[in-house]
Amino acid sequence: LNLSPYSAVAASALEMYNLDKANAEEFLEIYKGVVTEYSQMVTELCSGPCLAVEVVGEHQSFREFVGPADPEIARHLRPNTIRALFGKDKIFNSVHCTDLPEDVGLETEYFFRILSQ
Repeated sequence: LNLSPYSAVAASALEMYNLDKANAEEFLEIYKGVVTEYSQMVTELCSGPCLAVEVVGEHQSFREFVGPADPEIARHLRPNTIRALFGKDKIFNSVHCTDLPEDVGLETEYFFRILSQ
């Protein structure tokens, strides 16, 4: 991966988790009833280790680095992004990144303040 175009972001914290179903459902609650893949997303999130990364800097730059949620679309539109290179499908897309800048704080708090206690 060439990170130079994304120098406006940096990782400020890392933590490995093994989420249980209740934690995965709580974290993904915003998607319940919104996306048809919700239950599959929960299953995937608690299927093995999860590496949470707190990213600081320009949110849009990180979103561009991650790429479209569907890896197949990412491979066509943004072939050098994380999801294009490592994603399998919409469920196993290799990385979660919030769509909305205002949700960044909530997601960071969930992993690095609530779960880490």
